[in-house]
Amino acid sequence: MQDVVALHGCLQLCGPSFALVRTRRISWTTASGIGEDRWADDCFPLLPNIVMTEEALPLGGILRSAREAAGWSLSRMGRVTGFSKPYLSKLETGEKEVRAWHIEAYDKALGGDSVRRRALLVMGAGMVSRTLWAELDTPSTPPSRLVAPDLAALEASADMLTGLGLQHGGRASAPAARGQLRYAVSLLHLDMPERLRARLLAAVARLADRAAWSMADSGQAKRAEKIYDFALTVSPDPVQRWLSLVNLANLRLEEDQPCRALDLLEQTEPDLPVLRFLTHSAQAHAHARIGDFGRTLRHIETADSAHAAVDLEDLPPAVRPYASGHQAHAHSAAGRALHVLAQAGRPRAAPLAAERLEAAVDAFGPERARAIASCRRRLAALP
Repeated sequence: MQDVVALHGCLQLCGPSFALVRTRRISWTTASGIGEDRWADDCFPLLPNIVMTEEALPLGGILRSAREAAGWSLSRMGRVTGFSKPYLSKLETGEKEVRAWHIEAYDKALGGDSVRRRALLVMGAGMVSRTLWAELDTPSTPPSRLVAPDLAALEASADMLTGLGLQHGGRASAPAARGQLRYAVSLLHLDMPERLRARLLAAVARLADRAAWSMADSGQAKRAEKIYDFALTVSPDPVQRWLSLVNLANLRLEEDQPCRALDLLEQTEPDLPVLRFLTHSAQAHAHARIGDFGRTLRHIETADSAHAAVDLEDLPPAVRPYASGHQAHAHSAAGRALHVLAQAGRPRAAPLAAERLEAAVDAFGPERARAIASCRRRLAALP
């Protein structure tokens, strides 16, 4: 019953504003094996009752109006952002979908964050389109006000969901993560001081990242990618944005899209050692899938150096839940990339992969049973 208690803890975190609105049967993998379909509450909170069309989110028009207000031509915007003029034209006219990195590119080019803020205002009535709401399940009625305990509970619930997912996987955490995210998004339309709104947006972004990770881990890749895009759009926290970028890149790697993963990760170099470690670990995995032995080793070396520089006493809040098993992370990440090369027929990679994966198994604690199992599966599959 440990899993049931953990998920019911999520309900308790949200206090009186939280409500169950439907039930379904689910099953998930626990540390002891496959659990029964014994816990059916999907812990879905109350949500805004909003019907929106795609046309109600004119994000392309926001890009165009921001560019024109600055007196910029499409050609100039293309030169600064690196996108072609025809591509930008299609974004601004709605022929292509506007994604989080397009909004970021316009803000970076024009200075400030006005494009993102205007996008959030336009989305504020429902925050996301009907299509995205469908990814989070059926909407209902929003709460009437935001109180400080609810906000603190949302921040704490993101940590709890991270721990739940790391220990038991996405099937265990996905229902609660979706519920918490929908509850958090439903608060965004309320009036509140800017300080609280910034905290709320950060909590929404973290919960979106957790919901997306849970969906990806339980085989819902397309749904997960949409929620990652949402997390990248709303996050005011650069650390959380990097975490979501790395998680989205890892999703693309699992979908065998290494070039698309590298497109996300090669934009800039993060400052924090922990983010450099995560980024270069994902880049090593991507180059391994491409089959580039030399670049894989170089990124592993850079990731190892960044990992050695991580100060566990000075981790940003968004990263703290990952501190569990810190000593094993570098070995696990390196072993994953080297395992890919070994599976592709690179004989030099096999002993290197075995060494790193065995070190990871020894270093992970019992709370990281899933990570240990993954390392052991890779060890067993080495040629």
